[in-house]
Amino acid sequence: MFFVYLQKIIIEIKMKNLIAIAIMAALILAACTSTPKSYVVEGVVPDGSYNGKMVYMRDYDTGERIDSALVTNGKFTFTGSVEYPMICSLRLDQLFAFIILENGKIAVDIAVRESANGTPLNNELSKYLTEFLAYENELQEKYAELASMEEGLRSKHWIEQYDQYRKKVEQLFTRYFNANNNNVLGAFAMLNASSILAPDTLDLVYAQAGDIVRNFKQLQKTIETNAKARQTAEGMPFTDFTIENGNPDGTKASLSDYVGKGKYVLVDFWASWCGPCIAEIPVLVEVYNKYKGDKFELLGVAVWDERKETLKSLESHNTRWPQIIDANDIPTDLYGIRGIPYIILFGPDGTIIARNLRGDGLKAKVAEVMQ
Repeated sequence: MFFVYLQKIIIEIKMKNLIAIAIMAALILAACTSTPKSYVVEGVVPDGSYNGKMVYMRDYDTGERIDSALVTNGKFTFTGSVEYPMICSLRLDQLFAFIILENGKIAVDIAVRESANGTPLNNELSKYLTEFLAYENELQEKYAELASMEEGLRSKHWIEQYDQYRKKVEQLFTRYFNANNNNVLGAFAMLNASSILAPDTLDLVYAQAGDIVRNFKQLQKTIETNAKARQTAEGMPFTDFTIENGNPDGTKASLSDYVGKGKYVLVDFWASWCGPCIAEIPVLVEVYNKYKGDKFELLGVAVWDERKETLKSLESHNTRWPQIIDANDIPTDLYGIRGIPYIILFGPDGTIIARNLRGDGLKAKVAEVMQ
């Protein structure tokens, strides 16, 4: 009996040791696999001339500066912790890159926007940006190729190329948003696509998104812009605005100086840096030369631009119709405009007849009302 009792004690001791070992192993495994509590962003700078300069990290949504780091021997490091992931931009003079700041180890080359890697969200962000930027670069190359074409033909081909670009970006957005409809990558993808998505489509997608996407401040502003577009939809009266130094000579200018005065007025919202805006000029020249007079006026409104650049562009393209410049985002906010060029046709009494006219569709609409 004594030996049987002793054997039981030995078995119990062994079992307790095995349980203790199992518990310890589980704790070690949990420590190894649990979510990191802090982040380390390790960046490289390709040019040694940047040593001693600062890299600035900002919240991409709010613009708030989060941190700064000194470049030493072509490298920089950010450390800290975050409660939730956020899209951030890293900038060093003219160099910049995007990262999703989340706890974990992140590597990035500040000269390459799509280079962040090391965490699952950053790996996906880089894949998304690689494809998105490829489409943008392709569009820019097509625009450069069209430069030698006759103006009218160039405008037609540009519209075709831009439509192809828009479809590709829409498909890319759909693919990434479906997989990330409640994280910052989904918000980033929606913001990138917001200028080409139809307002109703954007509103519908936004309504179906998770709270993380819906709380993205830039997207909230975009949805507010959509509401403004509905208030200034076709059939609605025009909304006036005044720019204190809006005339090229520096005097005050208002939309009501032109609209609601008994003429059809085609208003082109544009900027000097906007390739599609410049590509639309031949269409505007054709329409202006054909219809200018007592019943028709063409008005340019320069937005999101610097005054000196606007004036330089007006001179180089020999635009002869009236212009309101230095408007910045005042008219685009009022009319819910998310991308340019954006062209609106107003009736003689100021009623909005058509919005977002381009190319052949623009010419056809003006011809229709001027019959």
